[in-house]
Amino acid sequence: MKKLSLLVLLAGAAAAFAGTSIQTNFSPQTQINAIQAQRVSDPDSPERPQAASTTMDQLAAILREEATDVQVEAGQISFKYEGRTMLILTSAQHDRMRIIAPIQKATDLTSEQRDNMLLANFHTALDGRYAVSNGIVFATFLHPLSTLHEQDFRSALSQVHQLVQNFGTTYSSGALGFGAGQEKPEPLPAI
Repeated sequence: MKKLSLLVLLAGAAAAFAGTSIQTNFSPQTQINAIQAQRVSDPDSPERPQAASTTMDQLAAILREEATDVQVEAGQISFKYEGRTMLILTSAQHDRMRIIAPIQKATDLTSEQRDNMLLANFHTALDGRYAVSNGIVFATFLHPLSTLHEQDFRSALSQVHQLVQNFGTTYSSGALGFGAGQEKPEPLPAI
């Protein structure tokens, strides 16, 4: 498998989260088309107050303890966690943050890998997830900024790293799994 340019992947992901449009070539035949970040609002619910939200400065301070090469820019932080390049994208306006780490091109996925990713999202990925965006498979963690606690953030960093590390083998983000090893899920009761 050819190594993907992480800068290209992260630039496309950052633009997608920020709601801008960008096209970046990382091979002659492949382009990353940024996805427009969309806010799904409930017209009957009031806006959340943003005063208690975790800040970029707080996230960066934790990352300086846990990671290397921490670079903070408007709404994003790039860093290396246990040697792996990752990116945090934030939107205080929408009270959201996400950690992403690229794994491979989605076109290189086998049907077995795709099925295992979906099973892992239910059983062994815990709070992290496997996802596909812009033709790239990512390990990711999403959370509201306003309720993100330091312990959960530190756990999320490890989980995203483990999802990348365990892709193709256990597809696990840690030691805990719910129903892991079940070949066939139990049938749901009739509704």
